[in-house]
Parts: sequence; structure tokens; C-alpha cells
Amino acid sequence: MSAAGIGIEGALEALDGAAGVASVRAWMERHREALLAHQDGRRINWRALCDWFASVGLLNGKGLTPSVRCAQQTWYRVGKWLERRNERAAARQAETLRLEAERESEKTAIQAEIRQRREAEAAEKAALRDRMERTERAAAWRREEVARVAEHNQRMAAEAEVRKARAATVANPQSTTGNNVVALTGDTPLVTLDLPKVVGVSYRAYEPFDPTLPPIRKGEINPLSGNAWEFGDDLPGYPSKRGYEFEDDWLRDVGRLLRARHNTTSSMTEEEKFAFRIARGRGRL
Repeated sequence: MSAAGIGIEGALEALDGAAGVASVRAWMERHREALLAHQDGRRINWRALCDWFASVGLLNGKGLTPSVRCAQQTWYRVGKWLERRNERAAARQAETLRLEAERESEKTAIQAEIRQRREAEAAEKAALRDRMERTERAAAWRREEVARVAEHNQRMAAEAEVRKARAATVANPQSTTGNNVVALTGDTPLVTLDLPKVVGVSYRAYEPFDPTLPPIRKGEINPLSGNAWEFGDDLPGYPSKRGYEFEDDWLRDVGRLLRARHNTTSSMTEEEKFAFRIARGRGRL
């Protein structure tokens, strides 16, 4: 007979026979907990229990009816053995729980990592969408701004042509305080400023303008460049920033006109001093 065909039943019977299936020790191993629960802390009557062992044929390790002392010693050894067995079982159970806890912790950590990675990817996608939207809004604004500037330039050029044409038809311009009437636009007379002719001052300073328009204020947006005016308001009696694309060009013209009108800054107003110093500081004179 091959080893693979031999079962384990015979080996188990041999082990049980060697341990003594009908021995007092085997009986105590199986029924110790029940006996303790029954006694509920009371002392065991070993004499009565040994008489019962003899009546049912339970023997000690030597094949004899156990005495009281033998039964007590066997009881003690069985208790110690069961205690060690329970400790081993508890240790195995604790190890099992520990491994389960480790696996659960690893699973939780993996899930947290996956969740964090997904959240980071979602945040990155949201940031990318936001950047793309901002870029598109900026591009749209630039397109609109270019269109507005182009429209403004066309309108200003058309108005300048109309003003020049109408100025040429005015036979007798009437003088006003510091201004000269040169043309009419509907009911509004266009005027030019009574300014000295200064080398280096552009034609913009001498162009006719609508005196009913409000002066340009610091912080307003220049429709030609899209930038805010930085250096003060329009100066009374000097060309308005409205006709200039760049503030430095306005500072150059106004600075040179101020220098032509005033020998020193002591005769200038505070606003004129400010504009003159800015023009000089920016190298426009």
C-alpha cells in the first residue's frame, strides 16, 4: 500500500490510546471548565470524586485507580496545561487581529493615497481650467480694447477732418479769454488755446477742441492706450490729455510750454510745478 493511500484514523487512535482515552487526565482536560463552573468557587470533594472515578473505570497514567493526591496533582497539571494552551490561543488570536489591523491600515492608507491623488488631479484640472478661462478673458478684453481704440482713433480722425474743414470756412474767428474760436460743431464752438509757438511742441497742442468737455482727471483710463493717467489732471490753459495717446508726449508739450511762459517755477501754480517737475524728471524736456 502506498503512503498516499494510508489514512490518519489509525494514527489518531494510537495517540488516544497512548494518552489514555479513559484516563482521569483526559476526562479533566475535557470537563475542567464545567466542573469549576459547577463548584462556583467551592472546594472539590476529592474523596467522592475518586470513588466516582473508580466506579466508571477512569485510571491514572499508570493504569491504576487514582488516589486523592494523584487526582489533585493531575488536576493541577491539567490546569497549567490548559492555561498555557489558552495563552497560545490568545497569542494566535492577537497576532491574527494584529495582522488584520495592519491589512486594514494598509488598505486605509492606500485608499487615502488614491483619494489624495484624485483630489490633487481634480485640483490641477480646475486650476488649468481657471488659467485657460483667465487667458481667454484677457484675450477677449484685449480684442475688445483694440477694437475700441481703433474705433476711437477713426472717430478722432474723422472729427479732426471735420474741424479742419469747418475752421477753414470761418471768416472772422472771435477771440475768447485765452482761447480762439475757430469752428462750430452743431451748437458747440471749437476753440484753440492761445499758446506760444515753441519748437518741439507737437501739433496736438494747437488743435481745436470742444471746451464743453470735462478735463481729464488722474486715474481715468486713456482710451487710446488702455492705461490710467498717472500724473495729475489736465492743466487749465494748456492742451488736454484727451488728444494724446501717451502721457509722456503730453508731459513733453506741457513742460516746454510751461518753460516758455515762466522763467522760473516760482511763478507757476502748484499744479504747473508738479507737471513741470515730472516732465523734467522723466527726461521729456
